[in-house]
Amino acid sequence: MFIDQLNLNQVRIFECVYRTKSMTAAARELHLTQSGVSQHIRAFEEILGVSLFDRINQRVVPTSSASALYDHCKKSLSGLEDAFSELQAEKNQLTGRVHLGMPTEFGYNVIIPLVAKFSEKHPGVRFHFRLGYGSEMNALLLNGDIDFAFVDEFSMDRKVKTAPVYDEVLELCANPELTKGMKPGQVQDRKYFESIPYVDFSKDEQILRRWFQHHFGEDGWRLPVRSTIEDSQGVLRLVLSGMGAGILPAHQVRRLEKEGTKLQVFRGKGGPLKNTISVAQLKERSHSRSVQAALDMLTKEIEGLNTARRSKAAATP
Repeated sequence: MFIDQLNLNQVRIFECVYRTKSMTAAARELHLTQSGVSQHIRAFEEILGVSLFDRINQRVVPTSSASALYDHCKKSLSGLEDAFSELQAEKNQLTGRVHLGMPTEFGYNVIIPLVAKFSEKHPGVRFHFRLGYGSEMNALLLNGDIDFAFVDEFSMDRKVKTAPVYDEVLELCANPELTKGMKPGQVQDRKYFESIPYVDFSKDEQILRRWFQHHFGEDGWRLPVRSTIEDSQGVLRLVLSGMGAGILPAHQVRRLEKEGTKLQVFRGKGGPLKNTISVAQLKERSHSRSVQAALDMLTKEIEGLNTARRSKAAATP
């Protein structure tokens, strides 16, 4: 490449001579000799194959080629200076960007409030979020598009290391209008469950059937599914509209209840159905101080929430 023939000093000296319109002033600013500046400019001109300055009456006058080159050099040098300053500033305070992947609902209800807490302490850190399922996060991690991710149950590439941090409880919920006459906490039988409509994430009704298999240990459920939509917010909207009962994460249900939204939560037999959330990152990838601080804080806080949830569940009869 042509740029391989250049060095940064030549570009920097050219920018200074053009800006000051003087080799003497440039030498003084750059702490070089005037003859040294002159030699650098001549070498730069030889590499480019154009004349950058006319020497008129002991003055340097920029040529049209120099004027065309100067604007590009100024922007490039300024951009480099900003980048170097940002790197140096990070030694003293956290700055820079964190690219984070997460599932939609877990991200909205759990991660984003924690990121807001982190940002209060470290306002110089900028976050960029990517929403999606484990398969999408796997590809983004391998491509280096994100620093780390929180993922649901998915078999990640062997280059990606994972560690469980949270047990996301999945609950079967419905608009109370759909379940009139049902008593709170009542466990219904198969006949009842096969009589009400449902909504699900996928056409194969995998999550719904997983819930029934977990709680009742039976197969062959004849569930009248009215609608499927591959979006967690979409499932929520369908449930709230009374379209049918559907699976929602418990943290989303608790948030809705705090906001005054009423939902009928169905009880099953045995313990709750859980979806394990793990933190995932490339095994060999190094992190900036900001990324590592965010990763450590989020992991610790989420693990703390999980411990608190378990303790509360154990204390509830």
